[in-house]
Amino acid sequence: MKRKLSLITIVSICCSLLAVGCGKKMTLEDAPVYVQAVLDARYKADYSAYMEYKKCEEYEASLIHENGMNALLSTMKVGGTSVTAELKDQYRQLFTELNALCRITVGDAKEDGDGFTVEVSAEPFAMFDGISQSLIDALGAEDPATLTNSEQVNQFLYEKMYQLITPRLSSPKYGDPETVTLHIQPNGDKVQTISEEDLNALDAVIYAALL
Repeated sequence: MKRKLSLITIVSICCSLLAVGCGKKMTLEDAPVYVQAVLDARYKADYSAYMEYKKCEEYEASLIHENGMNALLSTMKVGGTSVTAELKDQYRQLFTELNALCRITVGDAKEDGDGFTVEVSAEPFAMFDGISQSLIDALGAEDPATLTNSEQVNQFLYEKMYQLITPRLSSPKYGDPETVTLHIQPNGDKVQTISEEDLNALDAVIYAALL
C-alpha cells in the first residue's frame, strides 16, 4: 500500500529541493570574483558585478557601500562627534571621492576550511603628510575665547582638516603596496561572506595616515 504524503510533507520536500537548486556554492574560481565585486561596491559604489553575482537588487548591493562609509566615518570619529550635519555630509562626500581613488588589486584565492582566503594588495594614501602638524598649528593660533568647549574644538578641527584634505584629491599620492588577507566564511545564515573586521582592516591600511 502506497503511503500518502501530507500536503505539509510535500511542501517541505519541495522547499528543500528549491533551496538546494537555488543555492550557489562558491568555488575557488568564484572567490576572487566575489571579492572584486564587494570591493567595487564598497569603494567605488559600482554595484553591477555584485548584483550579477548575487542576483540581487541594487538596494541590497548599496548597503555594502553604505555600511563601509559609516564604518569609515565612525573610525574617523566624524559620525559620533557634535559637528554640524552639514560638515558630516561634506565628509561623506569627501570620502566617497577618496574611496573612488583607492588602488586595490585582488589576488588568487586559497581554500580555508568551509571558505576561502583572498589576498588583496592595497596602496595606502600618501598625500596626507603634514596635516596633523597643520591642525596643531591652527589650533594654537586660534583665539582661545572662540573655542570654549569640546563641541567648538571639534567643529574647528574637522573644518580645518576638511580644508586641508580636499585640495589633495586632484593629485593623489600612494605609498608602497601592503597585503591584506580577506577571509570568506559562512555567516550565521550559512552564507559565505567577508567579515566587516577584514574590510575595516583594509580601510586601516588605505587610510593609515589619517586614522
